[in-house]
Amino acid sequence: MLQFFVLSSILSAAVAKTNCHGCFDGTCYSKSPVFKDNKISGQIAIDRIENIIYFHYENSQSIDYTAAFDLDDIRFKIVPGIDFSFARTVDQSNRDVYIGGVQGIFKYSPIENKTIEFGLRDETIWHLQYKGKIYYTAFRKKGLYTYGNHKSKSIKALSNYSIDNFVIDKHNDVYFMSDAKIYRYKLSEKIPSVVTNEAFVLSVDIFDNVYFLQSASRGLYKLNYKTDRLTEVGAFANGTPIKFVFDANNNVVYYDKEDDKLYYLLPNYSKCRVASVVERKLKKAPSIARAKTNKLRIHMVDS
Repeated sequence: MLQFFVLSSILSAAVAKTNCHGCFDGTCYSKSPVFKDNKISGQIAIDRIENIIYFHYENSQSIDYTAAFDLDDIRFKIVPGIDFSFARTVDQSNRDVYIGGVQGIFKYSPIENKTIEFGLRDETIWHLQYKGKIYYTAFRKKGLYTYGNHKSKSIKALSNYSIDNFVIDKHNDVYFMSDAKIYRYKLSEKIPSVVTNEAFVLSVDIFDNVYFLQSASRGLYKLNYKTDRLTEVGAFANGTPIKFVFDANNNVVYYDKEDDKLYYLLPNYSKCRVASVVERKLKKAPSIARAKTNKLRIHMVDS
């Protein structure tokens, strides 16, 4: 059975106990479970106009669903016309959702509640992003591609990279993970450069600033665009977060691998700090001076 939670009531209880499930920029965040008891796979994507999150899950009868959950109105619905999917992204200008799976890309209109085939029917789509056009990777296929006007085009500079996940930031730079390293590709450059030799999960906030999540330590970092340094924002208090997005108010929604739950983090405005806050240069930077398996610790701060 699917279980959903009324976020407002749970949040009230969490705040009353001053739980600190996440500490970001010195502020405590309380987590509210949105979805549990069924494993989520693939990307999670957010429609920031209506604050709706999209994801795929498989129920106890091994039946696949692509679903949507309204974080503001606390409503769940099944996306029609497609069951299994792995990749998802949203055009934030019109709310159209692009969904990828074993039969290419589909487009879902939440306004019409209708899903249609969009293209690349012979491809298995692994990862999607939308930034003025569709960017995608394909399963067991190297490189990064764009798709538009019924045509696929390879980004030649990235054709030799096996890309696990990627994002596109406010400067239209592509950040991607390949062979457990993070790279940055600028359109003005011929080849990508190594950002770090460590693996991170990538996402962008409402301003298209790029963020880096290190699941093993639960540390969350962001790029300081003025200094070109990676700065620690804070950390999750527990679990193993492996994917995350930012909602319409720049709050984090994330999936925890340890308990197979999707969580929503909202500020409760208690103060906190994270041990071992660090800053480092992006290019040719050494690894963070701690073991990857070490967990960052959150400490409450008296008002």
